[in-house]
Amino acid sequence: MPSFSGNEVTNEQIDELRDAFERYDLDSNGTLSAHEVRLALISVGYEITEAELYDLIHSVALYDLIHSVAVRDEDRLDLKKFIRMMAPRMVHVDSDQSLLRTFNMIDRDRDGYVTVQDVRAIMVVLGEVVTDDDIKDICQAVDMDGDGRISLRDFIGFMHSPI
Repeated sequence: MPSFSGNEVTNEQIDELRDAFERYDLDSNGTLSAHEVRLALISVGYEITEAELYDLIHSVALYDLIHSVAVRDEDRLDLKKFIRMMAPRMVHVDSDQSLLRTFNMIDRDRDGYVTVQDVRAIMVVLGEVVTDDDIKDICQAVDMDGDGRISLRDFIGFMHSPI
């Protein structure tokens, strides 16, 4: 198993982190902004405050400074830094359990389904400015069985699907 700073992570967890990184590299520039890192963290089951987020990101920049690695933009993470930041947190994470926690966080009325309103609410919480069409597109993409609502099965299937 790959090892990062003494923490063992599985190849599956590395793949999960790589998928999260690629999915949330919204501008496709090979790095994640703080906002994109937060979205990626949420996707792998981590609720995090803005202060905690910046502490995590800056810990990676500090590691680079200590180890004489050039730091160009300390508020952006490339894939290697993202994996290094997340590896210690992934050691004991069961991805489906993390997805269940994330799903439950989004499913505001706890009825077992995520609706357009739930997606709109989580986007507001995340500070995302999205149109009704964007929300509709997101819901259609995640609604794997096409029944007009997102079940836990749809959500997990979407999150495990290749990009």
